Amino acid sequence: MTLPAQIAAIQKNASEEIRVCLQHFKGHDLCDIRVFGMFTTGKVFMPTGKGVAVNVMLLPDLIHALQEAERKAREMGLLAKSEGKT
Repeated sequence: MTLPAQIAAIQKNASEEIRVCLQHFKGHDLCDIRVFGMFTTGKVFMPTGKGVAVNVMLLPDLIHALQEAERKAREMGLLAKSEGKT
């Protein structure tokens, strides 16, 4: 695989999407989770300053934390039992 590599794009709203990418920056392998927005062109998504880049070594911890957040959201009734699962 060549870096950068886009893993997923999740539509946030009509003018923004969240992209998950793997990339190499200043000697570090990173997972970048960033909001991309449509600006003046209205046709091309561009990266914003909103996001987080973490070392790929932290991915297991991040995934675990997100799974716990999902579990808690379901427990609190914020997500339906089948919502978001494919």
